[in-house]
Amino acid sequence: MRNVKLKFVGINSNFRPVIKVDGQIIKAKKNEFGSYEADYNTDNDNIEISIERNLELNAKLWWLYVIISFIISIFGLFEPPYDKKCIVIDCKFNVKLNDTNEIKLKFNTMNSQGKAVEIETQNQVDEIKNEYYVDKKAKTKRNIITLIKILIWLVLIIGIIFFISEKI
Repeated sequence: MRNVKLKFVGINSNFRPVIKVDGQIIKAKKNEFGSYEADYNTDNDNIEISIERNLELNAKLWWLYVIISFIISIFGLFEPPYDKKCIVIDCKFNVKLNDTNEIKLKFNTMNSQGKAVEIETQNQVDEIKNEYYVDKKAKTKRNIITLIKILIWLVLIIGIIFFISEKI
């Protein structure tokens, strides 16, 4: 049984990626320095680390979630805003394991150029994917949702004004 010590540095609190090792989601704990740490045990000679971020707007029933959250949050007043940039991370690494396995993943700033994650380890690493990119479908959906919310608010305001003017 081989033990792998994982350390994640530079994760933004608003940007929460899903980190998987060999297809299993890793639950990392925050340490006193603000980075996250996790231990993973395996019998394999190599592991596959994947890091991804899925946006709500790419889910199957995204439109239903949007409608329900809009109504429950009193027409969007208390609804948290969607990510304006719609940046997604997509990273995948194959790591060959040794006797001691310490892997440190440093998350770079979110931009669509350069690498998303820098990996520091004594192990041999094969980088398959390592990028941030803008999800254009999610960004289009976000813009449509914003436009619809503005139109709903305008209709509500015009309706209230009309109702008040009828009473006077």
